[in-house]
Amino acid sequence: MRNLILLGSKNDAEVAAICKAGNIEPCDLDNHEMKVSLEANIAIMEALLHITGDRNMGLHLGEKATPPIIGQAGHLQYSDSDVLSAFKKTIHFTRTFTALYDFIFEEKGSEIRLYFEPIQLWNDISPETARHGVDITFAATVNFIKVLSGRVVHPLTVSYRYPAVSDHSEHERIFKCKPVFNRSGNCIVFDKSSLQVPVLGCNPQLNAAVETMLREKIQRSQEGERFSAKVKQVMLSNDLSDFPQLENIAIALNITTRTLQRKLQKENTSFRELSDAVKYEQASTLLRHGEFTVSEISYRLGYTDPATFGKAFKQWSGVSPLNFRKTSE
Repeated sequence: MRNLILLGSKNDAEVAAICKAGNIEPCDLDNHEMKVSLEANIAIMEALLHITGDRNMGLHLGEKATPPIIGQAGHLQYSDSDVLSAFKKTIHFTRTFTALYDFIFEEKGSEIRLYFEPIQLWNDISPETARHGVDITFAATVNFIKVLSGRVVHPLTVSYRYPAVSDHSEHERIFKCKPVFNRSGNCIVFDKSSLQVPVLGCNPQLNAAVETMLREKIQRSQEGERFSAKVKQVMLSNDLSDFPQLENIAIALNITTRTLQRKLQKENTSFRELSDAVKYEQASTLLRHGEFTVSEISYRLGYTDPATFGKAFKQWSGVSPLNFRKTSE
C-alpha cells in the first residue's frame, strides 16, 4: 500500500490526504511490514481515485509498479533464474505481502494462467475499487516481466469478473488485446514460452537466501497464530452468500468437527462465539458502506429471517442495524 500511495500522489499534501482517508499517518508508510485493514484499503483506494481523477487509475499505477511493491517477494523475483519461476514463487509467498487477494497459478498446456481475486467481502462492498485492484495487479504483472527480463511480453487474454467499462482503450494499449468482462474470475493468460526467459539479475545464492527468509517468516507467523485466528480466516475468505457452518470449516482445515471444537475450547472460545464475532465484523462493514439493505445483509450472513438478524446484531452492538447505519454515516 505504501508504494501505491506514493505512486498515486504528486506531493506531500496529497500523501497526507490519502493517509488520513485510510486512518493512518504518513510516517506509517516507513513501516514496510505494515498491512492495512480492508476498510482502510478501500478508503485509500477511493481517496486515490478522487485525487487523481483517473478512471483508469489501477492500470496506470500498475504499469508504473516494480517488484519491490510486493516487499521481499519482489526481491525474490529479481534474483530468480527465469520469469516463470519467479511468478510461481511469488504465488506461494502471497501471504507475506497481502491478505486481501487470493493469487492462483495454473499451468494448462502451453498456457500460464494467473488468477487475481480480491477477497469476497471487498467485491461485495466496493466492486469498483476491487476492479481497480485487479487492474493494478494485471498491469503490474506485464511491467514486472519487462523489468525482470528486459523483454516486452503481452498476455494472450485478459478477463474480469466485473461488468464492462465504457472505454477499454487503455486496457488494449497496455495488454495489446481486448479485455473480456462478466467472466467467472479475474485471469490473465500468457504463453508459457514467453515467460521462460532469464531474469537479468539472476543470483542463485541471493535467491536461496531470500526464499529461506520468506519461508521462515511464514513459519513464524503460523507458529504464533492462534487456532481461532485460522478458523476466522477461513470464515472471512468464504463467499458471503453462504456463511460456512462448523462442518465446512472442519473440512477446510482437514480436521474433524470434534477436534475443531476441542482446539477452540483450549483457547477459551467456541465456534458459536467466533462465528458471531465474524458475522458482527462483516455486518458492521456492510452496514457502514451502505450498498446492501439490512435484509440482504441478513441473508448473506446465513439468516433466513431479517428480524432474527436484527435481534442478534442488537445483542452484539447494543443498537439495531438501521441505527448503526445512521450513526456511521
